[in-house]
Amino acid sequence: MNDTHILIVGAGPTGLACALELSRRGLKPRIIDKGSDFTPEAESRALGVNNRTLQLLAPSGVSAQLLAQGVKAKRVRMRNEKGRDVIKAGFDHPGALYPFVLILPQGRTERILAAALRQYGVEIEWYKEVIATNGNPKKPVLDINAPDGLESIRASKVIGADGASSVIRNGFGFSFAGESYPTEFGLVDVETVEPFATDELFVDFSNDGVLARMPLGGNVCRYISPRADISNMLPKDLEIKHLIWQSSFHINFRYVEKMQRGSVFLAGDAAHIHSPVGARGMNLGIEDACWLAWMIHQNTDADYSKMRMPQVRMVIKQTRQQTDALLNLGGFGRFARDHLANTLLKIPAFKKRALTRVTGLDTPEPPWIDGSV
Repeated sequence: MNDTHILIVGAGPTGLACALELSRRGLKPRIIDKGSDFTPEAESRALGVNNRTLQLLAPSGVSAQLLAQGVKAKRVRMRNEKGRDVIKAGFDHPGALYPFVLILPQGRTERILAAALRQYGVEIEWYKEVIATNGNPKKPVLDINAPDGLESIRASKVIGADGASSVIRNGFGFSFAGESYPTEFGLVDVETVEPFATDELFVDFSNDGVLARMPLGGNVCRYISPRADISNMLPKDLEIKHLIWQSSFHINFRYVEKMQRGSVFLAGDAAHIHSPVGARGMNLGIEDACWLAWMIHQNTDADYSKMRMPQVRMVIKQTRQQTDALLNLGGFGRFARDHLANTLLKIPAFKKRALTRVTGLDTPEPPWIDGSV
């Protein structure tokens, strides 16, 4: 039996952010993962890094690295079924910390976080899988299968950042209610022959469905659509030089009833999953992680669930509404998109309200940012 103060299970963006924020406050957690390495850089996975995340990761120096390596999408453009551009808007608005959405493959984000964590002497322990728990959230014990044999860990605090199929969530009796969305989404990362606008997010509403494009740098971009057969949705005149990665996935809207039981905490996909529309998934997980680390340092972590659950429920509701609107845009919705949206976005107060949500600034302001503690 090995004792540890704080054990983080999962070395994705959420777990790494939590470990980093704890470490820079003088707390040294252990962070384990059943995998062997970070997300492959060729598999872009979670891409969007919003304003709130950049604000949260600035004190550690990580945001400067993200900004140096990422692509800045400064505007969004939408085209309707008749081939006419109906919405053109920049991401600058009163209150914006950065006038763009940053685009960076998840694997690169993970590597930047891990490099910053390493400066505090904390290394990820790979190939360590939780195979059993004692089920007691007040005095948690975990059995770990590792290359050098079985290890039992008794931790003062356990943080489950181990994704949608979380062993920590299941092992300590958290609920995970919700529903599956019937639509299967498809995505593909490609290098194109012809250049395109590398500073915009583009959404094309055609009679066949919806297709979005996100820049990844140079002539590389992601196409994503609520159709698994995304190859049939790509522009007919698109010349692909290299197909980098392709995948499909179903959407679920699920979240735990509470994010904490005793000394066991959940963060990121282990606690909530939802549609990628709005690019809130990874960002919300990093936000969980940063708040939890601060609250542990302040000895207020007993209020973690109470503080975070309203934000989780809000984002789940928003992304559900956005997904429904995207896939089931009725006559009035199309009229508003085509004839009202651009006019409304010229009104400063309306634009601020709309883009505050897009940039993730609709959640509480972190109280520690000014002092960087």
